Amino acid sequence: MHDAVIVGAGPAGSMAALELAKAGLDAALIDHRHRIGDKLCTGVIGAECADRFPVPPDLTYHRASSAVIHSPAGRRYTVEHPQTQALIVDRVAYIAGIAREAESRGAELRLGYTVRGVEKSADRVAIRASGAGEDRLFEGRLLIAASGFGHSLTKMAGLEPGNQRDFLMGCQAEVRVSDLDSTQVFLGQDVARSSFGWLVPTSPATALLGTISRSRDQSGLARLASRLRAQGGVTSDLAGVRHWGIPLKPIPKTYGERVMALGDAAGFAKPITGGGIYYAMLSGLLAARTAIDALDAEDFSAGFLSRYESAWKREFGDELRIGYYARMLFESMSDAQIELLMETFLSSEVQEQLINSPDFSFDRHSRTILRTVGHRRIARLIASFGPSVAPFLTRLLKSAVFLR
Repeated sequence: MHDAVIVGAGPAGSMAALELAKAGLDAALIDHRHRIGDKLCTGVIGAECADRFPVPPDLTYHRASSAVIHSPAGRRYTVEHPQTQALIVDRVAYIAGIAREAESRGAELRLGYTVRGVEKSADRVAIRASGAGEDRLFEGRLLIAASGFGHSLTKMAGLEPGNQRDFLMGCQAEVRVSDLDSTQVFLGQDVARSSFGWLVPTSPATALLGTISRSRDQSGLARLASRLRAQGGVTSDLAGVRHWGIPLKPIPKTYGERVMALGDAAGFAKPITGGGIYYAMLSGLLAARTAIDALDAEDFSAGFLSRYESAWKREFGDELRIGYYARMLFESMSDAQIELLMETFLSSEVQEQLINSPDFSFDRHSRTILRTVGHRRIARLIASFGPSVAPFLTRLLKSAVFLR
């Protein structure tokens, strides 16, 4: 019997397996995929994430300290910071490297196994899975669920899946480009309803073109691709588009008897950008630490494992909560209102005060969000948009007061 069975070899599960293996514990890491880390994602991580979980230099496509934001009306705003704020990385190789390191330290890595059921008993958790032409039972004293957004594993393990309607849909394709040296962000209902699109360089000649939106209708991506082809920035047709879901809120409870949920399975993604790599890896680290303590204490009760939820809430819970309110505020605005907000927020004066400040972080948005809504000019402007924005502006302003 394993000390822990981890389902999902993404950033959360692989990090948990690595930490458990480092501690000399017996961990099994299983995944339905044969290619580790192969999930739809832009591969953008912040500088804090890269410092905490270093990326091999040969896996870094691009280092970004600036971006160009295109308003709904087509105005261009360049946002620059003195230091590198984000890295575009080879996500597949980055995550696979963590899983392989866990394996080299003693974790059992099993790919191509699909979970069919979970059974709990007084002294173990049994995970029934099929793969490699066989049905197999993986038994452990703990189950660590890192199976991704919308997977049935959390429900099988006795955790509520939460509001499955509160999510974003992403779509993305690789395109060929010319003269692209910085990330481009596109706003406007024509591109992505209540959200945004992007063009992220991965080499001098290629980029990732994508959108995220509440809508399942992804025609905005086709319109954006057509516009960029007409302008000459994108030089290939749109082909091979792939889709994925992005959670916007954590599930109601991320722990239970002999189980913890991590990463997208727990609903850990930045509500503003949809990025999930950093919080997934942090949740893997925190879950592993809780698992080590539980194994030492021989206590796998929900009460003992609740310390995992307390830990992630301390680490990034405010980021998820405040980011969600900010997204709801943004979604309540029309294109005309977003245009006015961008004109003020992206002015050189306000950029200097907010974006170029020492505490600006690509990985942690809450402080910048609260400083933005607390900025006198911006607060007055948003308040002038009327009752549709009032509930979310009020919640953010209360958070700003609470966190001072």
